[in-house]
Amino acid sequence: MQLALEQTFPLGRFHATPWKVFPYDDPHGEWPPSPWRLVRAVLARSFQLDREISESADNHTFLREALVRAFATSETSWRLPASAWRGPGLRQYHPAEFKRVPASAKERGMMAYNTTKVLDNFWITSSDAEPIVWLFDGQDWTPPLLAHLDACLARMTYFGRAESITEIRRLPEVRIDAASLIPLQPRRSGNAVPVLALKPNATLSQLEATTDTPNVAVTDIPPGSRWMFAERPQRPRIRPVSRPKPALPLVSLIQFAIGSKVAPRYKDTVLITERFRNRVLGCFTKILTGNSKTKWCDVPDKVREQAFLLSGRNSDGSPAKGHRQVCFLLSGTCDAPTRLCAWRSEPFNDKEQRAILDVANTPLPLNYKDDPWTLNLVPLDKLVPPSPGLQGTAHCEWESLTPYVPPRHVYGRSGREKPGCSVTEQLSGELESRGFPVGQLAVEVRESGWVKTHRNKSERDARTNNEKLGYWVKLTFAEQVKGPISLGHSSHFGLGLFVPA
Repeated sequence: MQLALEQTFPLGRFHATPWKVFPYDDPHGEWPPSPWRLVRAVLARSFQLDREISESADNHTFLREALVRAFATSETSWRLPASAWRGPGLRQYHPAEFKRVPASAKERGMMAYNTTKVLDNFWITSSDAEPIVWLFDGQDWTPPLLAHLDACLARMTYFGRAESITEIRRLPEVRIDAASLIPLQPRRSGNAVPVLALKPNATLSQLEATTDTPNVAVTDIPPGSRWMFAERPQRPRIRPVSRPKPALPLVSLIQFAIGSKVAPRYKDTVLITERFRNRVLGCFTKILTGNSKTKWCDVPDKVREQAFLLSGRNSDGSPAKGHRQVCFLLSGTCDAPTRLCAWRSEPFNDKEQRAILDVANTPLPLNYKDDPWTLNLVPLDKLVPPSPGLQGTAHCEWESLTPYVPPRHVYGRSGREKPGCSVTEQLSGELESRGFPVGQLAVEVRESGWVKTHRNKSERDARTNNEKLGYWVKLTFAEQVKGPISLGHSSHFGLGLFVPA
């Protein structure tokens, strides 16, 4: 007759240490669970049944002897969950000896438990998805014995140590594929591990022996037991499943907090935003092409068209018109920038956002390529309010946060101001082209010093340099206008940013 038991561990862990094995030296751990431990656990529940039903104690003694005989003479095998693996173990302090602590002090302390550090080994198992199935094939299983076994299994709450909460029951029908079973073997094969099993002639008195009994304490294995062997199932190779990431919601503003040992300066705005923008283009190219070694100068026209709103360049390399591309801006206090922002009137799609966010994972050099002083960028979520000037609020008075650089030269070679190229006239023309009301506009201008501007690669061989005279400007409109306002040369690289006055 075949007897099948189904056992689960609701907490997903089986805590146990083999017989007389020091936990720190345990090379295998007890897996699969030993039949010797199972029989001892069933006998313990049988004694619990005696306490509940005292008038049938004599009959239970007979049934316990029959249980030991039936388990000892049955061939044992398991169906184990293939995903089980040995856990890392828990190290914790347990009370050891009750004495005065500390004993070595001149004045002896109070009575307390001395502690010792122990290792709690365990195996991680699935709870309900893949239960452990025990299969016992023997001739001594009778209906009264099975009824007594069911009563004992119903009272079993833990198995091994008290942390191993368990549920175990007898299966009414045995429907197990023989190929999935792991038999208990008398001889050790290549990958087999030792398992403590019962001898065929084991008796009830031997199973009831406690570990502190003198004749048991000096033995290598408990009486009535023997070492047998079982091969554990090979754990399946788990390949990471590539799950598609959910698309990021469309946003027009992405903000990063700036962290650095040396605070950046507004005069370095273009230097910082240029490097950030170049890295964004490289990361966006990697996302589109799937090749991390492809440089922006080598990408095909199709990729350049998709990056049009990030690069500000057409597929043929000509500059885009209409100021639709992204603006990389520095904002913060009047003294030093504290945020790096990417803003665009047309919201960023999922790939563009991932490219911008991925760039922030690498520190940004503050000056030269190998400069040890770097900027660490921390993404800010939508709960953080936008920086001043990027909130989309309406105001009448706006002033420069970063220097305004006129798009055209204000002065000619003679040193005189060119007709129609004054700072006020160039400002008014830009504002009018972008739809701002310029009627009754009051402009206050003063020089703020020389500042670096963005230069295209095609312009870097020209005689002119990339340092231009910047201006501080205050704009006073006749009616409230909404920001953001970013004007002038290199306005997409952080210059010419206005904030409410």
